[in-house]
Amino acid sequence: MPGPLIPGKSGVHRVACFALYRTLLRRGRQLLPPEHAELFEEQTKHAFRANAKVQGQAAVRAAFETGYRALTNLTSRTSWISRQLSESSHASRNSVQAVTKRKLPVVASDAGSQQPRHRQADTGRRWPHPDARPVLDGLASPPPGKLRRVPTLVNANHIPFLRFKKPQSPFLSYIIQEKNDEREKRIDKVEVLKKQLAIADDEDQWDRILREDHQISTKTNGIRWDSACREALMNVKRVHHTNTMKRMHIAQRMFNILQQQKELADKDRLERRDRRHQAYKARRRLREAAAAAAQDVAAKKDNPEASAAAI
Repeated sequence: MPGPLIPGKSGVHRVACFALYRTLLRRGRQLLPPEHAELFEEQTKHAFRANAKVQGQAAVRAAFETGYRALTNLTSRTSWISRQLSESSHASRNSVQAVTKRKLPVVASDAGSQQPRHRQADTGRRWPHPDARPVLDGLASPPPGKLRRVPTLVNANHIPFLRFKKPQSPFLSYIIQEKNDEREKRIDKVEVLKKQLAIADDEDQWDRILREDHQISTKTNGIRWDSACREALMNVKRVHHTNTMKRMHIAQRMFNILQQQKELADKDRLERRDRRHQAYKARRRLREAAAAAAQDVAAKKDNPEASAAAI
């Protein structure tokens, strides 16, 4: 019997899940009206959040089938509507022109209702704040009276970063997307160079056949066809290896910062506990002193002769 399947720990299923999620949101924004796109986005996020901890092959397969079915229905429905509109546009052209030529009465309405409803554009900051402190230089201590927020080390498609809150800043999303695009370009370039390398090998073999069997000189001066492809391929792999080592170094520094923040958070928690304990002990001493004073007053009232003799 196969073991449990956890999509969060399976690279293939994790990438497929993120790809399906992004495709659904992007297609919804592209194909649906703004008011319907917002509802579709909320429903999609709720469905993925509800199935975030699904385990097992059958449950994961059912969840993926539901997502792909929704994507297919969305695409086919939009294509059918576009086709129907294109077929009916010619028949209704005259009636539409007649309606637009009519003078419609002006209806008074509020200024807010006259403005069309559009989806709010992403106006988030796409550049760092001028006073922002680099994360790798260390995190500043929280203000007095504020709790220390321990970040979370996240791996976004082999790109490490520290997440402090949700949603993350648009600048961080922009940097992650830019690095992902660069990595995909390098991978695509490697595939292209491999295909060109196979063609260059065939050319070198053909030159060898002409030179050895037919004594025909190709005038290549001993330079092989695949030398440029191999050099370009090695350069791309070298850049990829350099970036991988750089990400590993950054991830290690972020992990050290995370461990330091956890230790400081534990220390702050112990200090808060000690302060609460000291405050509790001080209140207890005040209550005991008040109770002792009340007992002395009661004793003096019960035995006034002893109190007079003491005076």
